[in-house]
Amino acid sequence: MIESKIQQQHLDQKILETFGELTIDKKSVRELKIREARTITSFVEEWLVSRYLSKTSDKSELYQAITDFMSKHLPKKTEKESIKNRLLSGDSIVLLDKFSVRIDVTKGLRLVSIPCLELNDAQVIPDILDKHDELLSGGQWGAGRLHLREEKGKNVIELIEFNPMQSGRVRLDKVVEARGEFTTEEWIYLLIRTMGYEPSAYTPQQRRILLLRMLPLIHKNINMMELAPKGTGKSYIFTNLSRYVWLNSGGALTQAQLFKNLNTKEIGLLGKHDLLVLDEGQSISFKGADDIHAKFKDYLESGRYSIGGHEVPSECGLMILANIEIFDDKPLREDYIRHLPEMFHDDALMDRFHGIIPGWEIPRFTTERAAQGIGIKADVFGEYVHQLRTVSAYGFSYGQAPELKGDIRDVKAVQRLSMALSKLLMLNSGDPDYQHHVFEPACKLRERVRSQLAALNPNEFSPGLKITSSQG
Repeated sequence: MIESKIQQQHLDQKILETFGELTIDKKSVRELKIREARTITSFVEEWLVSRYLSKTSDKSELYQAITDFMSKHLPKKTEKESIKNRLLSGDSIVLLDKFSVRIDVTKGLRLVSIPCLELNDAQVIPDILDKHDELLSGGQWGAGRLHLREEKGKNVIELIEFNPMQSGRVRLDKVVEARGEFTTEEWIYLLIRTMGYEPSAYTPQQRRILLLRMLPLIHKNINMMELAPKGTGKSYIFTNLSRYVWLNSGGALTQAQLFKNLNTKEIGLLGKHDLLVLDEGQSISFKGADDIHAKFKDYLESGRYSIGGHEVPSECGLMILANIEIFDDKPLREDYIRHLPEMFHDDALMDRFHGIIPGWEIPRFTTERAAQGIGIKADVFGEYVHQLRTVSAYGFSYGQAPELKGDIRDVKAVQRLSMALSKLLMLNSGDPDYQHHVFEPACKLRERVRSQLAALNPNEFSPGLKITSSQG
């Protein structure tokens, strides 16, 4: 355990020396209170702090420089008409935003979405897409220069320059080399701090549970749930760590939003992102629930769905976050899955989820549990875990899964979760920590799914995990 002040300071120094400019003091960033001036994600906030920290270490000057930049380049929604007026007056304007591009083949247009201006019909010069194709696959944060031009007697807002707000690809061999400087517990400490939590404020078991939130970001097509009381920070990392995540907070979702809009031909959320997070899962609703239910079952099983005569493959994972009632630090009822909408009471759909995180074991997220020191920058780490999804065994030697036999869905779930944990912790089966930190947590995640399957349909499902080692 890493608990004493001296041990924490020693480890923080090791993190700083090992990762250097890839790190940032999470507490110092938070104390600047940039987010009180503007609502932005951690990866944008830390990028801005890093950008100006090299110019000054004075907190008041740093705050002023960042807020000045945001006032100029990150406008409030109330300022959108003023920005448009400047464009109409002939100004060329640089905005920091999440730009995304969709192609209207019928009209021959490349259409840009600019959230801060609430526009989705601006245009972009082709050269930008040649250099930044991620604008076409879910969008990208960056600084974009806009101007107004005339086309067929109409004014068109056009994106003419774009500089992505990211740290670029992370060299995996360097991360593997750095991992060798840390014990498994120390590495977990670093990961938790990077996620935005303070590891010393949690027990070792709680830290291991927090890590499980990362798994759908690290490995493709992982489907999970986290069920917990309110206030445990379930959605915290999904809104702050990765630009490849889409978080939907409650409300009704349609088939067009999730899969594909047949009118505009735009691919839905499950086809655009690394992970779709449905927050407030206990109150979410679906328009056309029967059709969505059928497509969910197809997609969660195969990683593809059919709509409008087309088959759409995707590597996007699904995470359901829901509040449930707790008594004596445990779910109030054994069939706690019934806190979710009726769609998820179908055992055939439930069987396609790989794991359930026991969020009821995580204490409420307080100021003391927010990161208090050195961690890896959020934008850097977000790029790193994104790379891990598609890395080959030749470029990254971790990600091993045990050889198992038994119920096919149990086997697939445990293997997929084990692969993700192996990548995250850089532990393979020959490592003495593999059983405790990789295989056992993967089994427990799937066991909770089995317990809910048994509660939903006791005639067909038993609560125990139906796998054995193929070596046995």
